[in-house]
Amino acid sequence: MSLKEQIRKKLAMGKIIKFTVLAQPKKFLLLNGIKTIQLIWQRLQQSFRLMVGVPDYQTYLQHMARHHADLAPMDEKTFYRYCVDARYPSASGGMKKCPC
Repeated sequence: MSLKEQIRKKLAMGKIIKFTVLAQPKKFLLLNGIKTIQLIWQRLQQSFRLMVGVPDYQTYLQHMARHHADLAPMDEKTFYRYCVDARYPSASGGMKKCPC
């Protein structure tokens, strides 16, 4: 990987962090220390999952509680497997080729 590509990736990561923080500045300014870091990390994880097409598990749980209270929600591992299978279907259930 060339130096130019490395710099481009670092700048992209910086922009993602910047926009994550700027999306809700009041929440970041009101929290102190470790809580701020935890919140930033959670938001980044959510952003990266959404970038690759994997919905957020917490959002799924909230949806299930609000709209489908009579049904039991999937556990986290099953939920992510379901999302990957829905995005990259294969005939036998196994991934035959790279989805890229």
